[in-house]
Amino acid sequence: MFTAIIFLGWSLDTLFNNYQEQQTTDEFSAYRKIVASLATTLDSIDDTQAFVSTWQQTNQQQLNLIPLAEFPLPEELKQDFSQGMSLVLESAERITVNHIMASKQQVLVLAIAPQGSQQDNLSLQMLLTTVFYLGILLFVGIWLYPLIKRLRLLNRAAKNFGSGDFGWRIPVSGTSYVADIENEFNRMAQKIETLIQDNKLLGNAVSHDLRTPLARLRFGIEALSETSKPEKQHKYIQHLSQDIAEMERLVEVLLNYARLEQSMIKVDKVPVDFNQLMDQCVYGIDGVDGKQIKWQPMGEITIVGEQNFLAMLINNLLSNAQQYASQFIQVRILKGPHYIELVVEDDGPGIPKDKRLALLQPFTRGHNNSQKPGFGMGLAIVTRIAAWHDAQINIAESALGGAKVSVRFK
Repeated sequence: MFTAIIFLGWSLDTLFNNYQEQQTTDEFSAYRKIVASLATTLDSIDDTQAFVSTWQQTNQQQLNLIPLAEFPLPEELKQDFSQGMSLVLESAERITVNHIMASKQQVLVLAIAPQGSQQDNLSLQMLLTTVFYLGILLFVGIWLYPLIKRLRLLNRAAKNFGSGDFGWRIPVSGTSYVADIENEFNRMAQKIETLIQDNKLLGNAVSHDLRTPLARLRFGIEALSETSKPEKQHKYIQHLSQDIAEMERLVEVLLNYARLEQSMIKVDKVPVDFNQLMDQCVYGIDGVDGKQIKWQPMGEITIVGEQNFLAMLINNLLSNAQQYASQFIQVRILKGPHYIELVVEDDGPGIPKDKRLALLQPFTRGHNNSQKPGFGMGLAIVTRIAAWHDAQINIAESALGGAKVSVRFK
């Protein structure tokens, strides 16, 4: 835009200068011829002063004769003037056309009133100045229109989002002046929508998962108060302790999941030796319940991330696989040109296609898995940590017969 304004100013300035030069050339060419002719004639007669006096009485333009010695000129003009070139001089008061009379060593000076020419130039200057400022307004308007359009779109998105339409997003244009703001708004909106959805899921899950142990606690307390037999009292107390422990585990899971968002805001990502981290995680779970993990480190694998949360991601994947596997768990790391992919497979019952996306949500458990321990938070935690590391999670069918969960880091 600034280049366009500069070009517009230069163009108008050039136009005015060309007009002024053309006007000066057209206006004074006739005067040059007249003065040159008069100078030639007067240079050949004796009574030049009488002619000048008669001219003054009959013409508006003033004609004067001055000695050549009293007509100083710069060296660059003196030679051309001495050779008979008419010279036009302009001042604030008047414009003069001058011609040398070589024989008499005088200069014939014709004075011309400049008012008309100056008035024309002033009008043209005002016109061109108006055009210049109108051009600036036009360029500024052209430049601001896309910005105003995007800001109005951002304003509408904010209003819709504030009214409860949390799915509203701004279509980001690569040529937008506020693309960074639009991207940040979309990220903020996605984050808020995710938090709201998580709160709804957590609320529903808490009400569901707490209802069962609370009902058992109520029943156990009533049964305990109605019996006096020591063996039954001991049995009821054990059941009550188990229900309380289950509720404590649920509360701990909820608190850990709620802390994830706040923790990730504060931590810094650093290069992490992924093979070493995998060795530590596999060592802690290998052989549990007689299930073997097949894992072989490959090359040098480094991922930029937060080591503790990456370990949490791996442990949740391994725990899920260990929980549902029959005998074997296979762990692989695939390295591509622009990605590193962690793949965990098991030989368990697998996950139906229509249940895979749902299992990435908090407190969602697989079909017919109500007898398995846990609260359905493993893959939800994996999904959240993967998103913070710009990674993608995918669930597919494994060649071992069970589930295949892969996390691809870019």
